[in-house]
Amino acid sequence: MKEHILYILNPISGSGVDRDAIYKSLEKIAGDSPLEVFETNGKNDSERIKDKIQTDKPKMIWIGGGDGTIRMVASAIQDFDIPLAIIPIGSANGLAKCLIIDDLEDAFRAIKSGNIRKLDALNINNEICLHMSDFGFNAGLIKKFEQEESERGMMAYFRSSLKQFQEMKPYSFQIQINGEEIRTQAKMLIIANGDQYGTGAIINPAGKLDDGKMEIIALNPDGIDQMAEISVAMFRGNLDESESVKIWSGKEATISNPDGADFQIDGEVMPDTEKIEVICEANKYRFFSLRKY
Repeated sequence: MKEHILYILNPISGSGVDRDAIYKSLEKIAGDSPLEVFETNGKNDSERIKDKIQTDKPKMIWIGGGDGTIRMVASAIQDFDIPLAIIPIGSANGLAKCLIIDDLEDAFRAIKSGNIRKLDALNINNEICLHMSDFGFNAGLIKKFEQEESERGMMAYFRSSLKQFQEMKPYSFQIQINGEEIRTQAKMLIIANGDQYGTGAIINPAGKLDDGKMEIIALNPDGIDQMAEISVAMFRGNLDESESVKIWSGKEATISNPDGADFQIDGEVMPDTEKIEVICEANKYRFFSLRKY
């Protein structure tokens, strides 16, 4: 029996996506290798995927979804060394962006290229983070968006953004990193493995997915002018030059959150989090990529 490829698809990802067309394109790329579709359903997906891999032993896994789906699959395959490819059809595709995969055509080209990069992962309180985690503004925005029960889509996201901007405030944090204890305030505190969000905003100019370390970034703009300055700097890639931004880098860190700021990992809001311990695990996963560091 030929080694097959497992295509793990989140069926609720991607509004207006032509899944049949995507499958046909992937089938062509797979060539002589059988392509099997495994759909998530929100019920014990991680365990189901683990069992599936253990039984079938696919030669590679292609993931159709966003950052949350990728994180879930990565958590399930920690004991297996299998190459992963991102098919970016999620609402948030930040990790794909970090790998220079902006759209489906890029995803197909990445697989065809055979360029596989070993990527770090952040272990945060025994939860896997591949892309970004943060306290404060962005986590609160995601939480509000998830609570919108009557409406989905861009309008609901826009309304959530307005509410979050109105409530934006600084939070206190205590950070231990590189033997130093730091007290700081931030409206948003990011723990970054990658360099940019799915919007293309570069939040971590020095960040690399395979350098064996993380960056902790404190954003604390004071007023509209500094907020505008930070926004422009993120798209220019020089956020580290802003006076209202502080950045620390290291392999391990402990962060205390005494003010109870919301916290998210790769787009998933976590339960109330008073403290996190972060360890960068170097070269944890292998991903197809168009980026060559």
